[in-house]
Amino acid sequence: MELLSNPPDRRRRPAVFMPATGRRRAGLLAQELTRRDLEHSVANGLMRRVAHGIYTGTGLPGAAEFLGAAEFLGGSEVSAHHALLQGLTEDSDRVISFDTAAVLWGLLPGEPGPPFHVTSPRDGPRVERPGLVLGHRIEVPEQFIVTRGGVRLTHPAWTWLDLALNRPLEQALILGDRAVRRPRHEYGEFGEPLATLSELRRAVVVRGRTKGIRAAREALELIRVGSDSPQETRLRYYMHLAGLPEPRVNPLISHPSGYPWFEPDLAVEKFKVSIQYEGEDFHSSPGSVRKDVRRSEITEELGWIEVRITQDHMADQGRLAIARIERALLQRGWRPLRLPTHS
Repeated sequence: MELLSNPPDRRRRPAVFMPATGRRRAGLLAQELTRRDLEHSVANGLMRRVAHGIYTGTGLPGAAEFLGAAEFLGGSEVSAHHALLQGLTEDSDRVISFDTAAVLWGLLPGEPGPPFHVTSPRDGPRVERPGLVLGHRIEVPEQFIVTRGGVRLTHPAWTWLDLALNRPLEQALILGDRAVRRPRHEYGEFGEPLATLSELRRAVVVRGRTKGIRAAREALELIRVGSDSPQETRLRYYMHLAGLPEPRVNPLISHPSGYPWFEPDLAVEKFKVSIQYEGEDFHSSPGSVRKDVRRSEITEELGWIEVRITQDHMADQGRLAIARIERALLQRGWRPLRLPTHS
C-alpha cells in the first residue's frame, strides 16, 4: 500500500497582535509575517489598514507603551493619523515637515490631517500619494530631526524656517515669536520654549542660499522672546514699519522701591509709554474690568501713559493704533527722525 505524504496544514493561522503604532507592510513582512497573517489580523480586528501599505495595531497588548505618543497629538489614544505618520517615517530617512510638523508642534492651530507633508533627502525619491502625502526633497541635518511619539519630524526651528521661506514676513514673524515664547506659569503653562533664538539663527545659517531666505533673515531680526499673542506681535511689527521706537515685550515694571508693579504687553520705557492690547473678551467679566482699572491707576501713579489698543485699531497695518501710540510718544517728548532736505 502506497504511503501518502502528509497533507498541507490548512488550519487557520493565528492572528498577529501588534501595538497601536503605525508600521509599513514591507517592515512587517520582513519580520517573517505573511500577507495572510496581515489579512487574518485585519479580519479579526487586531490590525487595521490606515493607508495603502501602512497598518496599525488596534491597541491591545503593548499599547500602553505609546501613551506618550498619544499625548503628543493631544488625543486619548493613538489615532489613525498618528499611526500613518509613524508608518510614513518608520525605518527611513523621511521626516514629517512643513505645515504638518508645525501643527504637531503647536506653531499652527488645528489637528494634523491630509495632505501630510513629508520631506525626503535631496538625493532620495520624493514620496507622493495624491490627496494623502505632499512630498518634498530637502536635506535636513540630523541636528534638526527629532522623534516624538514614534514620529520623525523636523525640529521646531527647522519647521519655522520651512514655513518662513514660503510666507509673508509678518506671518514668519508671528510664527517665530510663537516658537521662542516661554510658557508662563501664571497661565498654567510649564516647560521650555519650542526653540531658542540661537536655534533659529543656526537653522538659517545651515539652510544657506535658497528661495525666500532673505525674508526669513529679516523676520529673524525682528523676533523677540515674550510675545503672548499674534496681535501683540503684529502691533510691534506695525510700530517697526512706522518708525516708532522699539518697545520691550512684557517687561516687568517695578515701583521705585524695587517691588514689581505692573507688566504691560509692550512698553517704550525711555518715554514711559505702556501699551496694552485688549482682546475681544477683555471686558467680559467685572473682575477683569476692575483689574484693568487698577492697572491703569498704577500706571498713572508711576508716571506712565497707558495706551489701550483693540482689534478695531488694527486694520490697515494698525493705522489707528499707530496714531494713538505716536500721540502718547510725542506727548512724552519723542520726536521722529527727519530725513535731511536737499537744496
